[in-house]
Amino acid sequence: MPDGRPWPRLSIVSPSFNQGAFIEAAIRSILLQGYPRLELIVIDGGSTDGSVEIIRKYEPWLTVWRSEPDEGPAHALNKGFALATGEIVGFLNTDDFYLPWSLTRMAREFRRYPTADVISGHGYHAGPSGELGAAIFSDRWDAWRFAYGACVLIQQATFFRRRAFAETDGFNQQLRTSWDMELWADMARNGARFHACNEFLAVFRLHADSITGSLELSRQCRKDVETILRRVRGRPETAIDDALTLVQRFWKFLAHPGRTVSQRLFLHETLGRWSL
Repeated sequence: MPDGRPWPRLSIVSPSFNQGAFIEAAIRSILLQGYPRLELIVIDGGSTDGSVEIIRKYEPWLTVWRSEPDEGPAHALNKGFALATGEIVGFLNTDDFYLPWSLTRMAREFRRYPTADVISGHGYHAGPSGELGAAIFSDRWDAWRFAYGACVLIQQATFFRRRAFAETDGFNQQLRTSWDMELWADMARNGARFHACNEFLAVFRLHADSITGSLELSRQCRKDVETILRRVRGRPETAIDDALTLVQRFWKFLAHPGRTVSQRLFLHETLGRWSL
């Protein structure tokens, strides 16, 4: 590193299932970072669309890869993180990808802020072919705003210390979506310290089969988020909670109205509907 110390080992876990159209771009975006102490773990759920052949092509550069039936993405992530040895860890779904030099920037940020346990940067939405669209932003951590759905961390651009992850119960395999959101809540509850990094690091691809792109999964995501927020608040939702959620989200919109408008416009252009 610039200060003469060795680069920290960094582990990336990539869960995958039938993402043959995108998985090569995701793997290459990780391997071509040029990061000197990289650990890449790919956990495939038994794909039948040619994904395994693509993974096998990159086998010499993968630390570990497996392809076997699992119980969903959260299960795959738990299996992958059980194998990770890096001081810093992150996870990237194989329909998303990193921007160049993202891992180097993140490693420097963790060295610059040694007391930080979780660091989040920003990113972009992209269409199915990978063209960059609207910018998306991680918020500075605020437990109150998080409890009312107004503090969002961009999952693809969020990394954390392995020790902070080890103090949680891992990813909730009962959820069909939003495992990352519950993980942030669990780490915060355990006293993890969050830090915001003003760097654009990753790309969240929108397509018809993604959680955001699928109407069924999008509806399930809303239900899962409601479940997580009830747990965070520690009680059933009330009319006051509904009102506070609206107020918090409205204030967030007023702070950066252009961001919300550009994101909604890109979503409509890409998926044909207005709401995330």
